[in-house]
Amino acid sequence: MTSVTCSASFPASSPAADLASSPAEGFADVLVGLQYGDEGKAKIIDALAAGYDVIARFNGGANAGHTIDTPLGRIALKQLPSGVFHPHATLYIGSGCALNPWKLADEIEQLRAMGISLDGRLHISARAALVQPHHIALDRRGGGTIGTTGNGIGPCYADRALRVRNDARVNWMLGDLLGREADTVASMREVFTRMINAEGGTSPWIAEMSDLLLSLPKVADTLRAYLEPDRGWLADRVKQGARVLFEGAQSVLLDVVDGSQPYVTSSHTVPAYAYVGGDLSPKYHRRTIGVAKAVMSRVGRGPFPSELGGERSAQYCDDASLSHVGMTEEQARFSPDQLLRSDDPFDVGTALRMLTGEYGTGTGRPRRIGMLDLAQLREVVKAHAVDCVYLNKVDCLAHYFHSTYQGVPMRVHREVMSGDVMPDVLIYPGLTERSLALGGEGTLDAAMHGFVDFVERQIGAPLAGLGLGPERASLVSLAAHPLAPAAAASNHV
Repeated sequence: MTSVTCSASFPASSPAADLASSPAEGFADVLVGLQYGDEGKAKIIDALAAGYDVIARFNGGANAGHTIDTPLGRIALKQLPSGVFHPHATLYIGSGCALNPWKLADEIEQLRAMGISLDGRLHISARAALVQPHHIALDRRGGGTIGTTGNGIGPCYADRALRVRNDARVNWMLGDLLGREADTVASMREVFTRMINAEGGTSPWIAEMSDLLLSLPKVADTLRAYLEPDRGWLADRVKQGARVLFEGAQSVLLDVVDGSQPYVTSSHTVPAYAYVGGDLSPKYHRRTIGVAKAVMSRVGRGPFPSELGGERSAQYCDDASLSHVGMTEEQARFSPDQLLRSDDPFDVGTALRMLTGEYGTGTGRPRRIGMLDLAQLREVVKAHAVDCVYLNKVDCLAHYFHSTYQGVPMRVHREVMSGDVMPDVLIYPGLTERSLALGGEGTLDAAMHGFVDFVERQIGAPLAGLGLGPERASLVSLAAHPLAPAAAASNHV
């Protein structure tokens, strides 16, 4: 976003002069994935969190998992913001989110068992939509067509828009559950019962969904302490100087409108929506931070231009998901080193999935694998005015040197030069295994700098950092493009 400075003179006694003496207001940055999800956003948030006062979620629900490695162990969070392990940070879940109250309560209890209390730190908008038992049942019954996670997110957002079905309210929010618990639970039960009766009582999820309804009062007691009824809570914090980092769930290519229908998620994932679902005025926006990964992946169906193996890969992963084939089964069936040497891109994609751990955080489903798509990244960066990009899994490019590619394949723009159309895929020759190894140790040689320059020119945005391994220390910040939010505001609220 372009910075504009306005200046004017006011009498000393004017309201404008009084405002000038008030504490400096804060700002908000928005961090989003630029591909199909699972880009390692939590890792970047972990690296940046020290420079922010509030980490906030603005979209999605329990269909968006992020794994965090901590000294206390690994935990997969699906609804809580990634800043939970930064004690200074306040956490906010905005009205644009779809809450599964049972899973959220379970996450809170998991953290409590690890000795981490969220009391006084976690605030949840009273207007966040509630995932209800009938949403989960509907999603499991019909979500396979587009490859949903079966967590009821789509039906929940659909009911938010529908509001009433068969004269019964179907859009309930967290504030309703905690303020009118008996009425809310009774209404949920009535809607679910109607659905079961319409199906002749044959639904395989009757017992499970009934148990969820029975446990809802206990879950409500867990969540009650975190309810935030004030829709202006976050705005008030920012006015007092707080620095906010919005954390996007899923990624921009899966946006319900901007993505490729119908193979999208059910919420808005683009950075602009942070100021709707995150309950803050867009006037506080400072910058948009993008996260991508060098070995791309996608869960579920839908277009994937750089997919290794094309339609065969998409069909295999779909079948594997339906038959519950995941990492354990693939490790027992295949030798990744042997597959990597194959002339078949499908085999290379399978090997890369195994070698890089590309399986769904929440589902364990095998992810479809693709080469780095710089053409697609450039379009996304331009469409959403992304200010800088973190590129993860750069170290994983080393696997290509043991494949028949003998270099790093990337999808690039088609360009006409001297009457010839350049191929859609370029084998980048300038990177070496030694360069990647040195990068993992924090040293970027000429070859790595050349790679950075090439990527930046292709996507039209600076790279702020490179992920050269899974560890926190393996994130290498690029000095030419520092991202230091702490230096931009002196107030720490």
